[in-house]
Amino acid sequence: MLSLSLLATCSSGMISGTPAGSGGSGTTGSAGTSGNAGTTGTAGTPGGAGTSAGAGTTGSAGVSGAAGTPATGGIAERLTTTDVTVPAGVKAGVRNYRIWASTMLKVAPLYTAPLANCGTLLCYTSGSASAHNARAVRLDAGDQLAAAIDLGAGLECRGIAAEPDGHFAALLWDNAADKIYVRRFDVAGVQSWSTELTNSDNHPTDFGIGESRLEFGGDRYGAYYHVHSDSGHEGDTLKFTAAATGAQTTQWTWGCSHSMSDLLSWHPQASSFLPVCVTDCYPGTGNGDFAAVSIGGIYTDNRNKVLDVDAGCNGSVAGELGGAAIAPVGWKVTFNAHQSPVTLGDSSYSTATMNQDIGFAAIAANHSVSGGVVWLTSTAGVNEADSAIARWQPEGDATEQYLVGWMEPGTAAAYKLARVGATGSFLEGPTDLAARARWGQRDDPFRVHSNRDVVWGWFDAAGATTLHFARVRSGGSAACAAF
Repeated sequence: MLSLSLLATCSSGMISGTPAGSGGSGTTGSAGTSGNAGTTGTAGTPGGAGTSAGAGTTGSAGVSGAAGTPATGGIAERLTTTDVTVPAGVKAGVRNYRIWASTMLKVAPLYTAPLANCGTLLCYTSGSASAHNARAVRLDAGDQLAAAIDLGAGLECRGIAAEPDGHFAALLWDNAADKIYVRRFDVAGVQSWSTELTNSDNHPTDFGIGESRLEFGGDRYGAYYHVHSDSGHEGDTLKFTAAATGAQTTQWTWGCSHSMSDLLSWHPQASSFLPVCVTDCYPGTGNGDFAAVSIGGIYTDNRNKVLDVDAGCNGSVAGELGGAAIAPVGWKVTFNAHQSPVTLGDSSYSTATMNQDIGFAAIAANHSVSGGVVWLTSTAGVNEADSAIARWQPEGDATEQYLVGWMEPGTAAAYKLARVGATGSFLEGPTDLAARARWGQRDDPFRVHSNRDVVWGWFDAAGATTLHFARVRSGGSAACAAF
């Protein structure tokens, strides 16, 4: 294998490499408690659909946001955005292997975690490559800045997740030392423990290849991230830290190789973490001349195949993960990949004659693939990317459905949002919301508050101090924890 350098009530209301042996299997924890969510804010004079009205008289408890857009109607009518000024500008992105090339990401990743008090945590990295700082911002129930938390100079944020009582953890990477930590904090940002995640023969040396994810469930934090082996190969590791003590356990020390794209999602009803990867080589490629026999794919648990994709065992790969949504049973995942039949070898994919479309697949509770891939786009010559997905449960509608988004490149990029059913059939849209809302690259942006609103954040460019925060209102309500 080639080495790569690489408690009040809130509602939606009216609003405006060759793999080494796998490590021992970790024990799946018991179901965790999802954080409650909702938003409480001020009412204002109603505005036109999609336009936030000015703040007015303080609304009663249980009414959220500034009036202007009712939590009814279609996606566009339910969407609101809020601008939040953060203490320091977001760090620029790095060059990362994507579709058959290494390209620059616009900004460092932004990670989102709903809180049980109806607020939201967002974690990002500020500064520059030589002088950076991991930071978290906490928004209140009205999506306004409640606190800014310094997570450490010289560290980069590589994930965030929260517990029902307001404690949260961040996955923090020290690039200079090739070390990565899970650190737990209380809601005010006071650290309770720090655990360095370690394997004996690999380290988190860079994120020019692969990704990182942190999720909470079953009284533990799951961390899934790219590692570089001492022998010069690229893979991933899946590890857990106990919420109470920070004690570390390992699901595997070496998974997909090369691990090009990753997702991790906790399902409370299944009491299970789902890891998903895109690989350019193993486990799909057999022995032989990689230039002739290489093949990549999308896998759960680094062994259950979702889809074959063209790949070169050298960083060239023709698929990328988007997001994972919790379904009533199992999960739904989105990604971009090619619909044309897969072929072998490191010259198998032609960017001149082949393109990327958005795929939708169901994953069963046991992490096996349930049915085939449904293609949400089929646009010759257009390479859709940056897909995202979340369960959508508007008040009064019991239909199993999902919000799915993706970016369509062009002179002016389009950001399409659609509602799809359980089998991927379109129920609404897609609608281009680029004039009002966008989302980031490779950061699995969509999250669901327990009042069932779907939220996400984004920065427009490196150095920006304006964090944009979007919310699609479900019309539902939730009990907001008192912390």
